[in-house]
Amino acid sequence: MPSHTVRSVQLLNCARGPATTISALQEFARKPKNLICLLQEPWCDRHGNPPTMPNFDMFTPTPTRPRCATYVCRVPGLSATTTFAAQDSFLGTTITSLQQQHTTTFTLYNLYSPGQPDPVAAILPIIDLPTDCLLMGDLNAHHTWWQGPLPPSARTPPASHTIANWLTENNFHLHNKIATPTTTHHPQNGGQPSTINLYLSRGKTKQLVLTLAIDHDTTSDHCSLTATLFLPSNAAPQKAQCCWRKADWGSFTSHIQAARMDLSNLQGTEDRLRAVTNITHLIHEATNHTVPMKDPRRQEATWWNQNLTLAKRAVK
Repeated sequence: MPSHTVRSVQLLNCARGPATTISALQEFARKPKNLICLLQEPWCDRHGNPPTMPNFDMFTPTPTRPRCATYVCRVPGLSATTTFAAQDSFLGTTITSLQQQHTTTFTLYNLYSPGQPDPVAAILPIIDLPTDCLLMGDLNAHHTWWQGPLPPSARTPPASHTIANWLTENNFHLHNKIATPTTTHHPQNGGQPSTINLYLSRGKTKQLVLTLAIDHDTTSDHCSLTATLFLPSNAAPQKAQCCWRKADWGSFTSHIQAARMDLSNLQGTEDRLRAVTNITHLIHEATNHTVPMKDPRRQEATWWNQNLTLAKRAVK
């Protein structure tokens, strides 16, 4: 039997905010357990490109100005391929994990329905669904299945019923806790918090999902949703860690100065954000050259998940 590990898949609508997009990606990449990040409405630069992330492959439905993007960590034995793309807002990525001669395959659907539920309601019937898949995204659909009782002023559009019926007919399991908001406000819900960011599974992927955590502490008006998946894994050794006490700070300073980075002529938000990215890369490069590595002191707890992280944060 192959060994298993807990890996995280995160969903967030960035509302086209540059700070939200970049900080979400950097925070996601910081944690070794994080495997896949799905963004809706990511910020794009003036060329229409969303940010890239080291050690992650990025998938988008269109070459420029996509309204959704999926980032998959490069790990041994894991491959990702685009198997569905429509318009600029709908993306399917098939994930294959081959570990110790055991193969796990499922498709991740990253869906963003612009403004209303109608666009995604029109797209769903044309998807050739595989048996095992995860469907995630901001569907902009209000329905009692996930929203719970709606206020008297709210109405359920026909497209929302279409979406709910399609999900039911195709045996999707909803992992959201009913009536738990995923946005801070929504115009179609009387300006009140709403549940429109959904996490659903079909087939064997239902058994892979251990927990779903909803984090309200983001810089977007949407919450992040983080699922922990139980996936087969090679028992890889823990990564070495930086030994800061033995760092050669003189060489570190020289490496930074040798880059001769000019920050005196920055114009506008995009130039500043690009400068921040370049500085970050330079610091990482200098660290790799001047800070020795050491073996890790302890194994990472395989049972830790995002719900525990949120609980720990709440009691501080």
